[in-house]
Amino acid sequence: MGEHRPIEDDISQDRQAQLLTSTGNGPTVGNEEDLLAAEFGPADSRGIYGAPAAPDADTAEDGSGPRQLGQNTGGLEKMIQAMEAWLGTGEPNAIQAWYRERNGNAYAGNFAWCDATVTISAFVSDNYGAVNFDTDYAYTVAHAARFDAAKQWTPMTNGILKSGIRRGDIIFFDWDGSSSIGAIDHVGVVTSVSTDGQYVYTIEGNTANVCARRVRVVHDIAGYGRPKYPAVTGVTTSTPARYQVTVNGLAYGYGAKGDHITAVRTAVAKKGLGKHATTGATWSDADTLNFSDFQKSLGYKGTKAGQDADGVPGATSLVKLLGKLPAPAPKPKPTPQYEPFPGEGFFHAGRHSPVITAMGRRLVALGFGRHYTSGPGPNWTNADRANVRDFQMSRADLKGDPDGIPGPKTWAALRVPKV
Repeated sequence: MGEHRPIEDDISQDRQAQLLTSTGNGPTVGNEEDLLAAEFGPADSRGIYGAPAAPDADTAEDGSGPRQLGQNTGGLEKMIQAMEAWLGTGEPNAIQAWYRERNGNAYAGNFAWCDATVTISAFVSDNYGAVNFDTDYAYTVAHAARFDAAKQWTPMTNGILKSGIRRGDIIFFDWDGSSSIGAIDHVGVVTSVSTDGQYVYTIEGNTANVCARRVRVVHDIAGYGRPKYPAVTGVTTSTPARYQVTVNGLAYGYGAKGDHITAVRTAVAKKGLGKHATTGATWSDADTLNFSDFQKSLGYKGTKAGQDADGVPGATSLVKLLGKLPAPAPKPKPTPQYEPFPGEGFFHAGRHSPVITAMGRRLVALGFGRHYTSGPGPNWTNADRANVRDFQMSRADLKGDPDGIPGPKTWAALRVPKV
């Protein structure tokens, strides 16, 4: 991060691999050979770890034969679905194996695979021409530069809303906050944009070494490339929004769980807007569609992800539905943990222990610390014993033997917090 990376025309795969490592974009761990060997077995004579390619990566979805590269027939929603299929993938993985199988020995290590995730997703969704210009990309700078050369690049210089970034765009990041292509660190795919322009929701490979959904702010976004997705006839592009928001400490949207989800569902149904059947306590696509109907009944417009009637609740619509914002249930207080009785032989002159300090502090908290002139501390002293005796004398169940030495009953009554 922070250093300008080379931008080169007609960059080869070997050069991409070299720059991927030399400019700090990878590898992600130092022991990649051990990881790969554990996952895939020993390397072959070329140094390539022979995992199988990703399932069906080179076969048409109907199983009829090899994919026809460059046909560009998939469309935006298939691209998103392909990215979603990799969610939760760790490393090493089939994405790396697929890219290595196609591009050779230069990718034998555990290379950074964020752009390889975009590449394989474009390939399997038949968007390889639109997203990747019929080229495999592992080096993010080269990929962004290709969008720029095609006049399909927008730098993030005017904020999220004014930039026009939207679902399906290929989003590039510079963690140092510039919009320079040569400073790009990372890449993902946009799934939606918040209506207030504060957040962009994404799916990214190789983020904390997994493929995951992320929420990004303008500082981190260098810019985006807009693929020329084909218009897919007969296929709707109104897939329900699948992002989450947090309102008053509770999560809403696809995959959110809890009693508050059931409460929203019940309230929507009472308004006669629950025609999309749904069950359970987890927010589903049906819940999104039902809540979108409620938002539209309020006069909100726009049902695409990130728009006002996309079916993901906001604070205003929740108040209109429920009358107030639900609040999370208070967290239960943790069960107190106490020090076990250390034994009567524990308490003698010369004993040094943090348990003695904890006991002394407990005595002070209970109002039995008058004999301390300093501390309490870790050494067992006559002051500790005198204060324990005062405590014993204060209780009918203990004052029959007020010797100042904690026994099991005295220790149980003291409830000394665990050190």
